[in-house]
Amino acid sequence: MPEGDTLWKNAKQLHEALAGQKIVRFASPLPELKERGVEGHCVTRVRAHGKHLIIELDDGRGLLSFLRMQGKWFVNQKSRLSARHLERAQREPRWDDPITTLIIETESAVAVLERAAVAELAPLAVIERRLSGLGPDLLSPEFDLVEACSLFRARPDLAVGEALMLQSLVAGIGNVYKSEILFLEKVSPFLDLASLDDASIERLLRRARELMRRNLKGPRRTTFGTYASTPHYVYDRSGQHCLKCDTKIRMLRQGTHQRSTYFCPECQGVRPAAAP
Repeated sequence: MPEGDTLWKNAKQLHEALAGQKIVRFASPLPELKERGVEGHCVTRVRAHGKHLIIELDDGRGLLSFLRMQGKWFVNQKSRLSARHLERAQREPRWDDPITTLIIETESAVAVLERAAVAELAPLAVIERRLSGLGPDLLSPEFDLVEACSLFRARPDLAVGEALMLQSLVAGIGNVYKSEILFLEKVSPFLDLASLDDASIERLLRRARELMRRNLKGPRRTTFGTYASTPHYVYDRSGQHCLKCDTKIRMLRQGTHQRSTYFCPECQGVRPAAAP
C-alpha cells in the first residue's frame, strides 16, 4: 500500500498540474462518478491526509481517493506525452474496464486514477467528516506530537507494531516505515504501548516524521541512504543478515489484518518467547 510520503508527492504533482485549471473531461466507468456536473469547474487545491488524497473543486465539492494496495495516480502535461500515450489517456473508459477508475483532463494536463479502493465525489464538509476519524498527519506542517502521543497512550494494550499502522492514531505510516522505525530505534514490535515511556513513543514518531519528510525529495523511498545498495535495513529482507549485527532478519505477521513486520531479533531484543 502506498504510504503517506507517496500520497504527499502525488498531491504535489496533481496540484501543480491541475490547480487553477478548468476540467474539460471527467470520465469514469463507475456509475457513481458519471454525469456529476464536474466538467467546467476548476480545481482549487489538491492535498493529502495520511493515505488519502483530496482534489478540491470551486463548487465546494471534492474527490476523495484511497489507493489501498493496487491503486495509483498518474499525471502529466499533454505536451510531454507521446501520441500513443495521449490517445490512451484520452480514451473513453468502458463500463467493464478493470483498471481505470477515473480520468481528469484539463486543457494542458491529464490525470488518471487506476485501481482505487475508494473514489468518492462529495461536498467537502462530508469529506472532512470522513477524515475526522484519522489521527494527526505525520507530514502536515501542523503535526501535533502531543496529540499523537496522547492517542497512543489511550491504547495501552496495543502492540507498538500494530499501533504505528493504526491510522486513527497517526496517519501515514505503512509496513515499510513501521518496520524501519522500530529497527532504527531498537524497539521490539511486540511490546505493548503500556511498556513504553512517553519519551520512547515521542522518539518513534519523530523518527517516522523525519524519514517520511526526507523521502519527499527523491524518487526512491529509502531509510538507509540515497546511494546505498539496499534502500532498507529490515523491510522485505527476511532471511538476510542484519546490516548492523549479522543476525538473520525475521518476518512475522501482526494484528487483525496480519500485516507483515520485519525485525532483527538481536538489535531489537526480540526473544523467541516475546514473538507471537
